[in-house]
Amino acid sequence: LEGVNTNYFGMVDQLIASRGRIFFGCWFSTFTGFITRLRGYHSQNEKAPGYKEGVLPTTFYYATLDRKFELHEFAPLRGGFFNREFPTSWRNINMGIGMLKTKP
Repeated sequence: LEGVNTNYFGMVDQLIASRGRIFFGCWFSTFTGFITRLRGYHSQNEKAPGYKEGVLPTTFYYATLDRKFELHEFAPLRGGFFNREFPTSWRNINMGIGMLKTKP
């Protein structure tokens, strides 16, 4: 990337990875976390499979095996928040508070 400050290479990598057909990331990585959040934003905007539930069926964690498919089901916030993303970060992001209220 001629003319681009090398300090931006990591951010450029995240933008590129967020647009990949399939993504594998590391559970405890904040680098992976931001890519996951971007993929969630893209899924909502493009109405990708699973967007209504907030799931990312083409995003996986490669370590550990029990967490590989974690983003294939909706999960509320839990545990440490700094190292991963949850669907609440992107699900229904374009709805105003009035649209989210349930009717009595």
